[in-house]
Amino acid sequence: MATWILGLAIVIAGSAAIIALRTLRRRPAAALASVDLTRHVVHVEQMDLHVIDRGEGRPVVVLQGDDGDAADFMAPLLARVSYDFRALLIDRPGCGGSDRTHHDTSLDSQSRVLRLALRELGAEQPLLVAHSWSAVAALALALRYPGDFAGLVLVNPLCYADASIRATDPQLRVVSRLGSLVAPMVGRPVHDAALRARFSPEPVPVADVLVPLREAAPVRRSSERRRLARNAASLRAAAGLVTRYGDIEMPVVIVVGDGDRVASPSRHAYRLHNQVHHSHLVVLPRAGHMIHLTRPDSVMETIHQGWSLAHERAEATR
Repeated sequence: MATWILGLAIVIAGSAAIIALRTLRRRPAAALASVDLTRHVVHVEQMDLHVIDRGEGRPVVVLQGDDGDAADFMAPLLARVSYDFRALLIDRPGCGGSDRTHHDTSLDSQSRVLRLALRELGAEQPLLVAHSWSAVAALALALRYPGDFAGLVLVNPLCYADASIRATDPQLRVVSRLGSLVAPMVGRPVHDAALRARFSPEPVPVADVLVPLREAAPVRRSSERRRLARNAASLRAAAGLVTRYGDIEMPVVIVVGDGDRVASPSRHAYRLHNQVHHSHLVVLPRAGHMIHLTRPDSVMETIHQGWSLAHERAEATR
């Protein structure tokens, strides 16, 4: 019996080691795929935030929903935004290449750091675009610093702490149930299933932009549980803000895929639209959670709509 257990342990350890080696070999390619020559670092409150700054004109600040590198997830949208505007993609504190806040990890702290970074970058009155989990940070910024932003564009937002914040990602479920030792052996297939869930009902696009996502996939490690916990904690921390969403006066455009399996439209986007009475809702039929990758032109149209509404509001208040 002891011999059998020892043999199984060797097999598991060996498989994990092989996959770990394969991961190390893949990472340089993934890193190269996400490098952007305009990337730089902004230092605020004793921490560094990674920023991609492209284009000229009115500033559009993009906050991505995942905890990875913003360039990996936002490249198609970035190309379109930077053609018409100054596009600023920021890795939120603790995400991608940005440092975590050293002491205070609250939503207040994250909002303050982001605001200071935008001031450091000289981004005055930007339009704030937020996807998925980052919507709650965008809403917090709009409520706390209403004079600093021209408006909001929320893409498949997750903004209410209810049952729908449970992990819908099959990869997270596998890591959570099997642990970080066994999960690596099924990392790639589980990652592919996770991608399908995020893009569903649309197919996963085969494009260079997805190379970093797939090649970083062999294991999502136990850090995924911490990632989900941090994001869920951000939503719970926003409980005091939820009742105030309707107080937002700046233009708000909400764009959502009606087939989103991650951020249930009825529990989040539609509910927010009903609460913020002057908001504009754009529903993309047969679209999923990753519409910034699958429907970047449609998302770009909502960004132009956001600026048009901001201009109308500015003219009306003169």
